[in-house]
Amino acid sequence: MTAVARFRFLLAFLPFLAQSAAAQDAAEWERNSDKNVVYANLVTGKSELFGFFCRKTQTGYVGGIVMRMPSFRILVRDEEHYSLNIVIEGSRDSITMKAKDVDLWFEATDLNQQLVLGRIFDSVKASHQLEMAISAIGWRARYTFSDTATALDGLMEHCL
Repeated sequence: MTAVARFRFLLAFLPFLAQSAAAQDAAEWERNSDKNVVYANLVTGKSELFGFFCRKTQTGYVGGIVMRMPSFRILVRDEEHYSLNIVIEGSRDSITMKAKDVDLWFEATDLNQQLVLGRIFDSVKASHQLEMAISAIGWRARYTFSDTATALDGLMEHCL
């Protein structure tokens, strides 16, 4: 194949590369409560879940984030800590999550963690797109969604 033929092939194939790199998973917010917990989960058709929760404890309220991804079953180890990078409209935050079974959990138990949780929560609430990555396991995902304000309004009023 000549250089000109390779260049033409690359030009013809370029739109397909751009399309797959920009591929996003559509997701929907679902809000619910169970006993002393109110939560809103971003659920995809692939059984993936990213959610915020506010849990009542004996000493007050604790807010946090939970994630469940099918690929975590083989990628994460129970009780290990993983750094989750979250990008929302160009703004980046990072939190440390703990693996419990196949879920990753973050609970904002001190003021610094509450500030970070509040910033992430407010950014997600105002957005329609979310990118996340855990570099230690080579995992990355991007989601688009709608109806965020409806699902998240008042969710964290006791926790933040």
